[in-house]
Amino acid sequence: MELEAKELEAKRHPSTILLVDDDPISLTTISKILSEFGHQILVAKNGSKAIQLVEDERPHLILLDIYMPGINGIQVCKEVKSKKKNKRIPILFLTGSEDEAEAAFDAGGLDYILKPFRIKELIARVNTHLELAYLMGSLENANMALETINDSLEEKVHERTKELVTTNASLRKEINERRALQDRLDYISRYDFVTRMFNRNSMEEQLEQRLIEIHGVSVNHYYFLYIDLDQFRIINDTCGHLAGDELLRELSELLKGLIARDDIIARMGGDEFAIIYGLHNTQLGIKKAQTLKSAIENFVFNWEGETFRIDASMGLIEIDDSFDNVNHLISIAERTCYESKVKGGGEISIYNMSKVHIDRSKRQMRWVPIIQSAVDHDDFYLAGQYIKNIKDDTQDKMELLIRLETSDNKTLPPGHFIPIAERYHLITSVDKWVLDKALKQKRALGFSEQLSINLSGESIKKESFLQYAEETIVASGVKGEELCFEITETSAFTDISATNTFIERFRKLGCQFSLDDFGTGTSSYGYLKELPIDYIKIDGIFIRDLEKEKVNRLMVDSITSISKEIGIKVIAECVETEDAYEVLKDLGVDYAQGFFLHKPTPLKDLN
Repeated sequence: MELEAKELEAKRHPSTILLVDDDPISLTTISKILSEFGHQILVAKNGSKAIQLVEDERPHLILLDIYMPGINGIQVCKEVKSKKKNKRIPILFLTGSEDEAEAAFDAGGLDYILKPFRIKELIARVNTHLELAYLMGSLENANMALETINDSLEEKVHERTKELVTTNASLRKEINERRALQDRLDYISRYDFVTRMFNRNSMEEQLEQRLIEIHGVSVNHYYFLYIDLDQFRIINDTCGHLAGDELLRELSELLKGLIARDDIIARMGGDEFAIIYGLHNTQLGIKKAQTLKSAIENFVFNWEGETFRIDASMGLIEIDDSFDNVNHLISIAERTCYESKVKGGGEISIYNMSKVHIDRSKRQMRWVPIIQSAVDHDDFYLAGQYIKNIKDDTQDKMELLIRLETSDNKTLPPGHFIPIAERYHLITSVDKWVLDKALKQKRALGFSEQLSINLSGESIKKESFLQYAEETIVASGVKGEELCFEITETSAFTDISATNTFIERFRKLGCQFSLDDFGTGTSSYGYLKELPIDYIKIDGIFIRDLEKEKVNRLMVDSITSISKEIGIKVIAECVETEDAYEVLKDLGVDYAQGFFLHKPTPLKDLN
């Protein structure tokens, strides 16, 4: 199989690999795997150490984590690639999300591996890029050899002018060999060795030419179609990389047979292709994309008695003068294609129709470094809002609410940044910050109230977070019964097993648990019997206008009655009027929280 061949090739050419990650488990695991192939492994736990090791050791390949304290992976990559002597060192990023791939490629990364990584994929990617680096080195040596041959030929021609008749045949043979070798080098640099079509570099050259041509007079409009196969990984994983390569070869022949003579087609890498074609208007451009998509859908791949079908996500853009350069154009095409992936795959997204979504994604991505910086430099702060016991009129509970103070002294509520933190997998870092600050400020300010702390569904599924939270709580000296963790209904019911595991683990410390935003998600009362929670917090949508809306009162009454029946206490949030508070009291709700009772206040101002 192709993977086994690459493993043998790795053992014949053992290399020095620099592994950069602040996670000791990842360092140990990857080091052990790669060292078995005879590779020398260098380890750096931060960006500064990585840059120094590159300078001292000149590794053959770098595996680089994106998120690290101090200098992150993107900055390390830019620093390494800024030096001419490091241009040939392939850098593979380790990342938890494909959304970060664009920044990685812009910084100079060659490829990325998703966390949690699969061992076979890690080995295959590393060995492939080591082999390519080895081949590129061989090509450079071949070029040097060619220059030497050329010098030698010129010297021979000068020395043997008088013997031209007898030596002409020999010289002609040497010249032809030189030309053949040069032609082969040119081919390798311009074409994909699996599909025999243009590679990414050649496509970039063609796009550069089209960007120049659009400023002239032309009856045609040029379109750039980006294609990403949807089920390719299934075939690679079930049948092996040899089958994957054969599928790519067959599909490339199909696509080449469907395009016009003047169209340009290329394999952009992995299971991604791109086509440039010219047509009179957008309707024809879309129709051609649909024809190509239908051909891919009808394509049948047979391998060792099994039959496979694939589909494709596509992004179509018209090439015009709104693009700054080729990189900008390709980036937009990839993002447009990604919009098709988000829809579930098997779609064609058109740039002018997807532009709003892409622009929104760009704006959100600009928040990523702001959120990271806020965690690192304590730009967040915690506010507290008291929760009132309706029966005895006491305030022995308080919910902690995170706020972000911007550089221009504005205060932003969580709705501005929490959804972005969740989308780009920064939310666990935020959750850790909140827990750490909550425990420290409870001790420092002497709060007697039980603190309610919101946690994301992503965090409670991570063993690393659970271990951190457990150790942090124990080390703080705060008793478990002084803490109540709030989990949203949607997160809890999406993965009940993970939620139960979390609750059982921290119940041993004495912590309590509240189901937040109840009534907005699945709202299945049957699930309540499966979760050993202490409180239900009714979503504010049912509390606002409670005194006016009969349906809202019925919902609150229903939730309260059922909760009491199974021994769960009820909290009503967003209580904004005295009338609503009185209705809650009549319905037998246990606790109330809202602006009518108390407005969120920075913790430092509460004592």
